Amino acid sequence: MFLSRRRFLQASAGLPALALTGCRSADLQLALPGNTIPAPILRRFQDRTRLTVQLDRWSGLAESSRRLLNDDPTQLPNLVGIGDGWLQQAIASGRLAPFNPNHWRHWTALPQRWRQQLRRDRQGFLSDAGEIWAAPYRWGTTMIAFRRDRLTSPLQDWTDLWRPELRGQLILPDDPREVIGLTLKRLGWSYNQLNLAEIPDLEPLLQSLHQQVKLYSSRNYLQPLLLGDALAAVGWSADILAALRRDSRLSAVVPRSGTSIWLDLWVQPQERVSEALSDRWIDFGWSPAIAPQFAALGLAASPAVLTAAAIAPAKADPLQIPPTAILEKSELILPLPETVRDRYLELWKTTRQA
Repeated sequence: MFLSRRRFLQASAGLPALALTGCRSADLQLALPGNTIPAPILRRFQDRTRLTVQLDRWSGLAESSRRLLNDDPTQLPNLVGIGDGWLQQAIASGRLAPFNPNHWRHWTALPQRWRQQLRRDRQGFLSDAGEIWAAPYRWGTTMIAFRRDRLTSPLQDWTDLWRPELRGQLILPDDPREVIGLTLKRLGWSYNQLNLAEIPDLEPLLQSLHQQVKLYSSRNYLQPLLLGDALAAVGWSADILAALRRDSRLSAVVPRSGTSIWLDLWVQPQERVSEALSDRWIDFGWSPAIAPQFAALGLAASPAVLTAAAIAPAKADPLQIPPTAILEKSELILPLPETVRDRYLELWKTTRQA
């Protein structure tokens, strides 16, 4: 399993006043990885519904996944926030209950291809006959951050990572699906390519990319950039947008040939289903009055700001909600069959040893 995918450097803002950690008398209990829901949205839900909400703020996506899989299932909240990279394992564990999307008025506001990719069998793999096991509440992209004050020209696409001036100056995620995926994308293939053997250029291109790398890291990957010890880093939009607000020397780009899309998801533990209240909270986040506030108040967008055809709003920040032409070429990273996954890991190991 690729469980290292996307670990956010969570912001350190305090808990909203409605958080009642340790009190199980609330109407609805939520476990939130970091500060991934803007506090005003939580407060507005309480004000509108007159429901009490207990918010357990867990440290990040990795902890959310670990606790979902290992904690006493009767003590879990009604809804747990996880990253899409952990969904397959969470479903296969048997600890989740599926949702009924017919209860969601705004379900069809989400892009159709995203809805299809959330329909899984009981092992967590895509299935047209499967059930809906998760509800996305925000999303973003994998992007490139760079020191614009030290580069001769801006970076624009994946191919720029091979520029000579970046040799030994590049930070990449410690994640085979992201690194092999961006190289596949440069070659015009999918992040979810099943037969790597049919792409003879892939392995030499990965090895030449490896020569560019100063460090592989999925956690503190922006620090070398901020300190001037690297010139570019590949990472996740929520992290990078936060860094751009703090340091004017940084710039960023969503690669124009397409990138990977990440989703933060609500899932419901099997032993803690509170269907009516959970559905009410999920649908509230997609409502036309609330969905735009995710981007306005936070570092990621609600999936409901896109139409079923994945059309980006005309006035959107292109780093937060990329233009339609880029979105249409971008993909969710999906679980792979075991034999294919083993081939990715083998290629990853070979590349890192080059």
